[in-house]
Amino acid sequence: MCMTSNLPAMMKAAVADKAGPPDVIHITSVPVPQLTDGHVIIALDYAGVGSWDAEQRSGNWGAVKPGTILGADGSGTVAAVGGGVTGLRVGERVYSFSYGNPLGGFHAEYVSVPAERAARVPEQLDQKVAGAMPCVALTAHAGLRVLKAKRGELLLVFGASGGVGSLAVWLAANAMGATVVGTGRPETHEYLRTLGAAHAIDPRSPRRDAVIKELAPNGFDAVLATANGDDLPAFLSHLRSDAPIAYPNGVEPEIHIDGHPSLPFDGGMSREDFERLNEAIGTRSMPLRVEAFPLDRAVDAHRRIEQGRVEGKIVLRIR
Repeated sequence: MCMTSNLPAMMKAAVADKAGPPDVIHITSVPVPQLTDGHVIIALDYAGVGSWDAEQRSGNWGAVKPGTILGADGSGTVAAVGGGVTGLRVGERVYSFSYGNPLGGFHAEYVSVPAERAARVPEQLDQKVAGAMPCVALTAHAGLRVLKAKRGELLLVFGASGGVGSLAVWLAANAMGATVVGTGRPETHEYLRTLGAAHAIDPRSPRRDAVIKELAPNGFDAVLATANGDDLPAFLSHLRSDAPIAYPNGVEPEIHIDGHPSLPFDGGMSREDFERLNEAIGTRSMPLRVEAFPLDRAVDAHRRIEQGRVEGKIVLRIR
Protein backbone atom coordinates (compact mmCIF):
# COMPACT_ATOMS: atom_id res chain seq x y z
CA MET A 1 0.00 0.00 0.00
CA CYS A 2 1.29 3.46 -0.91
CA MET A 3 1.24 6.30 1.59
CA THR A 4 1.68 9.89 0.53
CA SER A 5 1.36 13.47 1.67
CA ASN A 6 0.14 16.10 -0.77
CA LEU A 7 2.86 16.29 -3.39
CA PRO A 8 3.00 19.11 -5.93
CA ALA A 9 3.30 18.34 -9.61
CA MET A 10 6.42 20.44 -10.10
CA MET A 11 9.52 21.33 -8.07
CA LYS A 12 12.58 23.55 -8.23
CA ALA A 13 15.86 21.83 -9.11
CA ALA A 14 19.45 22.72 -9.98
CA VAL A 15 19.83 21.29 -13.47
CA ALA A 16 22.76 20.84 -15.86
CA ASP A 17 22.01 20.28 -19.55
CA LYS A 18 25.61 19.76 -20.63
CA ALA A 19 29.11 19.40 -19.22
CA GLY A 20 31.04 22.51 -18.36
CA PRO A 21 31.97 25.03 -15.66
CA PRO A 22 29.67 25.80 -12.70
CA ASP A 23 27.69 28.27 -14.82
CA VAL A 24 26.08 25.40 -16.76
CA ILE A 25 23.90 24.80 -13.68
CA HIS A 26 20.58 26.63 -13.71
CA ILE A 27 17.53 26.61 -11.45
CA THR A 28 14.37 25.52 -13.21
CA SER A 29 11.01 23.85 -12.62
CA VAL A 30 10.82 20.10 -13.29
CA PRO A 31 8.26 17.38 -12.53
CA VAL A 32 8.30 15.84 -9.06
CA PRO A 33 9.47 12.19 -9.34
CA GLN A 34 6.74 9.60 -9.62
CA LEU A 35 6.29 7.26 -6.67
CA THR A 36 7.28 3.67 -7.47
CA ASP A 37 7.19 0.43 -5.49
CA GLY A 38 10.11 0.00 -3.13
CA HIS A 39 10.89 3.72 -3.09
CA VAL A 40 10.29 6.67 -0.81
CA ILE A 41 10.02 10.29 -1.91
CA ILE A 42 11.87 12.68 0.37
CA ALA A 43 11.01 16.38 0.70
CA LEU A 44 14.58 17.61 1.03
CA ASP A 45 15.84 20.13 3.57
CA TYR A 46 19.56 19.89 2.78
CA ALA A 47 21.62 18.16 0.10
CA GLY A 48 25.33 17.48 0.08
CA VAL A 49 27.67 18.95 -2.52
CA GLY A 50 30.91 17.06 -3.06
CA SER A 51 33.92 16.99 -5.34
CA TRP A 52 32.22 14.11 -7.18
CA ASP A 53 29.40 16.47 -8.18
CA ALA A 54 31.91 18.91 -9.65
CA GLU A 55 33.68 16.07 -11.47
CA GLN A 56 30.43 14.85 -12.99
CA ARG A 57 29.26 18.35 -13.94
CA SER A 58 32.57 19.22 -15.57
CA GLY A 59 32.39 16.19 -17.86
CA ASN A 60 35.43 14.46 -16.37
CA TRP A 61 33.34 11.32 -15.93
CA GLY A 62 31.66 11.47 -19.32
CA ALA A 63 28.93 13.37 -21.09
CA VAL A 64 26.24 15.11 -19.04
CA LYS A 65 22.72 14.36 -20.27
CA PRO A 66 20.28 17.26 -20.63
CA GLY A 67 18.14 17.64 -17.50
CA THR A 68 20.71 16.09 -15.13
CA ILE A 69 20.06 16.78 -11.45
CA LEU A 70 23.26 16.25 -9.48
CA GLY A 71 23.61 15.26 -5.83
CA ALA A 72 24.10 11.92 -4.09
CA ASP A 73 22.90 12.53 -0.53
CA GLY A 74 20.84 14.70 1.75
CA SER A 75 18.28 14.93 4.53
CA GLY A 76 14.59 15.72 4.68
CA THR A 77 11.18 14.33 5.54
CA VAL A 78 9.45 11.32 4.02
CA ALA A 79 6.71 12.67 1.76
CA ALA A 80 5.56 9.42 0.15
CA VAL A 81 6.09 5.69 0.69
CA GLY A 82 5.83 3.22 -2.18
CA GLY A 83 4.37 -0.25 -2.13
CA GLY A 84 6.34 -2.93 -0.32
CA VAL A 85 8.25 -0.45 1.85
CA THR A 86 8.49 -1.19 5.55
CA GLY A 87 10.21 0.66 8.38
CA LEU A 88 9.66 4.21 7.09
CA ARG A 89 6.56 6.40 7.40
CA VAL A 90 5.38 9.69 5.96
CA GLY A 91 6.55 12.59 8.12
CA GLU A 92 9.70 10.93 9.52
CA ARG A 93 13.06 12.70 9.39
CA VAL A 94 15.43 10.73 7.19
CA TYR A 95 18.77 10.97 5.50
CA SER A 96 19.83 9.14 2.37
CA PHE A 97 22.81 8.25 0.18
CA SER A 98 21.93 7.07 -3.32
CA TYR A 99 24.79 7.57 -5.74
CA GLY A 100 23.89 7.46 -9.43
CA ASN A 101 20.20 7.63 -8.60
CA PRO A 102 18.34 6.91 -11.88
CA LEU A 103 15.29 9.01 -10.92
CA GLY A 104 17.34 12.17 -10.34
CA GLY A 105 19.73 13.58 -7.78
CA PHE A 106 19.31 15.45 -4.51
CA HIS A 107 19.80 19.04 -5.71
CA ALA A 108 16.06 19.52 -5.90
CA GLU A 109 13.05 19.94 -3.64
CA TYR A 110 12.14 16.25 -3.86
CA VAL A 111 14.03 13.04 -4.58
CA SER A 112 12.85 9.45 -5.02
CA VAL A 113 15.24 6.81 -3.68
CA PRO A 114 15.10 3.08 -2.97
CA ALA A 115 13.81 2.79 0.59
CA GLU A 116 16.81 0.68 1.62
CA ARG A 117 19.03 3.69 0.90
CA ALA A 118 17.32 5.89 3.50
CA ALA A 119 17.25 5.78 7.28
CA ARG A 120 15.91 7.74 10.22
CA VAL A 121 18.11 10.61 11.34
CA PRO A 122 19.47 10.14 14.88
CA GLU A 123 17.28 12.27 17.13
CA GLN A 124 20.07 14.54 18.39
CA LEU A 125 21.38 15.53 14.94
CA ASP A 126 20.04 18.63 13.23
CA GLN A 127 18.97 18.47 9.62
CA LYS A 128 21.91 20.48 8.28
CA VAL A 129 24.47 18.08 9.73
CA ALA A 130 22.34 15.11 8.68
CA GLY A 131 22.16 16.43 5.12
CA ALA A 132 25.91 16.92 4.96
CA MET A 133 27.01 13.55 6.23
CA PRO A 134 25.48 10.44 4.59
CA CYS A 135 28.04 9.91 1.81
CA VAL A 136 31.10 10.97 3.80
CA ALA A 137 30.02 9.30 7.04
CA LEU A 138 29.21 5.98 5.37
CA THR A 139 32.49 6.15 3.47
CA ALA A 140 34.51 6.93 6.59
CA HIS A 141 32.75 4.19 8.55
CA ALA A 142 33.44 1.67 5.79
CA GLY A 143 37.13 2.55 5.86
CA LEU A 144 37.37 2.18 9.62
CA ARG A 145 35.62 -1.18 9.41
CA VAL A 146 38.04 -2.33 6.71
CA LEU A 147 40.91 -1.31 9.00
CA LYS A 148 39.20 -3.00 11.97
CA ALA A 149 39.96 0.13 13.99
CA LYS A 150 39.74 -0.47 17.71
CA ARG A 151 40.27 1.09 21.10
CA GLY A 152 43.84 1.98 21.95
CA GLU A 153 45.18 1.92 18.40
CA LEU A 154 47.17 4.87 17.06
CA LEU A 155 45.38 5.75 13.83
CA LEU A 156 46.58 8.30 11.28
CA VAL A 157 43.91 10.06 9.23
CA PHE A 158 45.64 11.74 6.30
CA GLY A 159 43.56 14.60 4.92
CA ALA A 160 41.58 14.85 8.12
CA SER A 161 39.71 18.15 7.70
CA GLY A 162 37.66 17.30 4.60
CA GLY A 163 34.32 15.50 4.59
CA VAL A 164 35.47 11.87 4.79
CA GLY A 165 38.43 12.82 6.98
CA SER A 166 36.27 14.76 9.46
CA LEU A 167 33.91 11.85 9.95
CA ALA A 168 36.76 9.33 10.10
CA VAL A 169 38.36 11.33 12.93
CA TRP A 170 35.06 11.67 14.79
CA LEU A 171 33.97 8.04 14.42
CA ALA A 172 37.40 6.58 15.20
CA ALA A 173 37.88 8.69 18.32
CA ASN A 174 34.34 8.70 19.68
CA ALA A 175 32.76 5.44 18.54
CA MET A 176 35.80 3.17 18.36
CA GLY A 177 38.09 4.60 21.00
CA ALA A 178 41.17 4.93 18.79
CA THR A 179 43.83 7.56 19.41
CA VAL A 180 43.67 9.67 16.26
CA VAL A 181 46.38 11.76 14.67
CA GLY A 182 44.97 13.93 11.89
CA THR A 183 46.79 15.89 9.22
CA GLY A 184 45.71 19.34 8.10
CA ARG A 185 46.77 22.92 7.62
CA PRO A 186 47.47 24.78 10.89
CA GLU A 187 44.17 26.69 10.70
CA THR A 188 42.27 23.37 10.79
CA HIS A 189 43.92 21.99 13.93
CA GLU A 190 41.39 23.41 16.39
CA TYR A 191 38.58 21.91 14.30
CA LEU A 192 40.30 18.51 14.25
CA ARG A 193 40.58 18.57 18.03
CA THR A 194 36.85 19.34 18.37
CA LEU A 195 36.23 16.21 16.30
CA GLY A 196 38.27 14.15 18.76
CA ALA A 197 41.77 14.09 17.29
CA ALA A 198 44.35 13.67 20.02
CA HIS A 199 46.96 15.36 17.84
CA ALA A 200 47.06 17.34 14.60
CA ILE A 201 50.06 17.67 12.28
CA ASP A 202 50.73 20.17 9.52
CA PRO A 203 51.93 17.88 6.69
CA ARG A 204 54.19 20.63 5.31
CA SER A 205 55.76 21.77 8.56
CA PRO A 206 59.57 21.65 8.64
CA ARG A 207 59.18 19.92 12.02
CA ARG A 208 56.87 17.27 10.59
CA ASP A 209 59.17 14.25 10.96
CA ALA A 210 60.28 15.22 14.45
CA VAL A 211 56.64 15.61 15.51
CA ILE A 212 55.69 12.23 14.02
CA LYS A 213 58.55 10.51 15.86
CA GLU A 214 57.44 12.12 19.09
CA LEU A 215 53.78 11.15 18.67
CA ALA A 216 54.33 7.70 17.15
CA PRO A 217 57.68 6.37 18.43
CA ASN A 218 56.61 2.80 17.59
CA GLY A 219 54.84 3.73 14.36
CA PHE A 220 51.20 4.19 13.41
CA ASP A 221 49.00 1.12 13.82
CA ALA A 222 46.87 1.96 10.76
CA VAL A 223 46.30 4.72 8.21
CA LEU A 224 43.13 5.99 6.57
CA ALA A 225 44.19 8.21 3.66
CA THR A 226 41.46 10.33 2.09
CA ALA A 227 43.85 11.55 -0.61
CA ASN A 228 47.28 10.89 -2.05
CA GLY A 229 49.97 13.53 -2.39
CA ASP A 230 53.61 14.49 -2.09
CA ASP A 231 53.46 14.55 1.71
CA LEU A 232 51.91 11.11 2.23
CA PRO A 233 55.10 8.99 1.82
CA ALA A 234 56.73 10.80 4.74
CA PHE A 235 53.90 9.65 6.99
CA LEU A 236 53.82 6.13 5.57
CA SER A 237 57.49 5.75 6.43
CA HIS A 238 56.38 5.82 10.08
CA LEU A 239 54.13 2.74 9.94
CA ARG A 240 54.68 -0.16 12.27
CA SER A 241 55.35 -3.52 10.64
CA ASP A 242 52.35 -4.83 8.64
CA ALA A 243 50.22 -1.77 9.46
CA PRO A 244 47.30 -1.55 6.98
CA ILE A 245 46.53 1.42 4.72
CA ALA A 246 42.92 2.07 3.67
CA TYR A 247 41.78 4.62 1.09
CA PRO A 248 38.52 5.30 -0.79
CA ASN A 249 38.26 4.02 -4.33
CA GLY A 250 38.97 6.93 -6.63
CA VAL A 251 42.05 8.13 -4.75
CA GLU A 252 44.81 8.38 -7.32
CA PRO A 253 47.41 7.21 -7.65
CA GLU A 254 46.45 4.11 -5.72
CA ILE A 255 48.44 3.66 -2.53
CA HIS A 256 50.78 0.66 -2.34
CA ILE A 257 53.68 0.22 0.08
CA ASP A 258 55.66 -3.03 0.23
CA GLY A 259 54.96 -4.99 3.38
CA HIS A 260 51.68 -3.23 4.19
CA PRO A 261 48.15 -4.36 3.28
CA SER A 262 46.54 -1.90 0.86
CA LEU A 263 42.77 -1.75 1.36
CA PRO A 264 40.67 0.29 -1.12
CA PHE A 265 37.01 0.64 -0.11
CA ASP A 266 33.68 2.26 -0.96
CA GLY A 267 30.94 3.63 1.25
CA GLY A 268 27.86 1.44 1.42
CA MET A 269 24.33 2.68 0.75
CA SER A 270 22.18 -0.10 2.22
CA ARG A 271 19.83 0.03 5.19
CA GLU A 272 22.27 -2.26 7.00
CA ASP A 273 25.08 0.25 6.40
CA PHE A 274 22.92 3.04 7.81
CA GLU A 275 21.96 0.94 10.83
CA ARG A 276 25.63 0.26 11.61
CA LEU A 277 26.40 3.97 11.23
CA ASN A 278 23.51 4.98 13.50
CA GLU A 279 24.66 2.47 16.09
CA ALA A 280 28.15 3.99 15.98
CA ILE A 281 26.75 7.52 16.33
CA GLY A 282 24.55 6.54 19.25
CA THR A 283 23.29 9.56 21.18
CA ARG A 284 26.39 11.69 20.57
CA SER A 285 26.28 15.10 18.95
CA MET A 286 28.52 15.66 15.94
CA PRO A 287 30.55 18.87 15.46
CA LEU A 288 30.83 18.48 11.69
CA ARG A 289 31.59 21.86 10.13
CA VAL A 290 28.99 22.66 7.46
CA GLU A 291 28.90 25.54 4.96
CA ALA A 292 25.41 26.07 3.49
CA PHE A 293 24.32 27.70 0.24
CA PRO A 294 20.68 28.16 -0.76
CA LEU A 295 19.51 26.05 -3.70
CA ASP A 296 19.41 29.07 -6.00
CA ARG A 297 23.13 29.56 -5.35
CA ALA A 298 24.11 26.06 -6.50
CA VAL A 299 26.57 27.64 -8.94
CA ASP A 300 28.37 29.34 -6.04
CA ALA A 301 28.48 26.05 -4.13
CA HIS A 302 30.20 24.39 -7.10
CA ARG A 303 32.66 27.27 -7.36
CA ARG A 304 33.44 26.86 -3.66
CA ILE A 305 34.09 23.14 -4.14
CA GLU A 306 36.50 23.87 -6.97
CA GLN A 307 38.41 26.40 -4.83
CA GLY A 308 39.37 23.49 -2.56
CA ARG A 309 40.41 23.56 1.11
CA VAL A 310 36.89 22.84 2.30
CA GLU A 311 36.69 22.11 6.02
CA GLY A 312 33.94 19.61 6.72
CA LYS A 313 31.19 19.63 4.12
CA ILE A 314 29.24 21.92 1.80
CA VAL A 315 25.46 21.62 1.47
CA LEU A 316 22.60 23.19 -0.42
CA ARG A 317 19.76 24.47 1.75
CA ILE A 318 16.70 23.32 -0.15
CA ARG A 319 13.89 24.64 2.06
